[in-house]
Amino acid sequence: MRSRSAWTALTAVLAVELVLGAVLVVTMIPTFPAAGPEREALAPLWVSLFVSAILCCVWVAATLVGVIRRRGSWVRGSAVTIHVLLLAAAMGVFQGILGTPAIGALLLVLAVAGFAAAILVGPKRKGAAAAAPQAQA
Repeated sequence: MRSRSAWTALTAVLAVELVLGAVLVVTMIPTFPAAGPEREALAPLWVSLFVSAILCCVWVAATLVGVIRRRGSWVRGSAVTIHVLLLAAAMGVFQGILGTPAIGALLLVLAVAGFAAAILVGPKRKGAAAAAPQAQA
């Protein structure tokens, strides 16, 4: 039962992260550097951040699809990696590099919840289905 609730929690956390990532990508579009002397310097930076945000969304989406399909073989590693990186991002926000403390707190909560769920997610037990009929007999 613990594994089922962990799968549900991991699905919910990844879904929230995917929605927030998509919102970030969409809200980045109007911030493209305007014409001016700094455009040549800022445009490549903006494009690289934009592409990185899209790739992160694709990674989270692929992991979410794996979680929904209960593919425990690679999903745990991917989810743990995502949430360790999210924890690093939260620490960067708390240090004042980017964002506000509220964003840092949200990232921290998502990172800890997702990491814990990813650790608790277990593979399907093959012996559990066979042991249940024997217990009823």
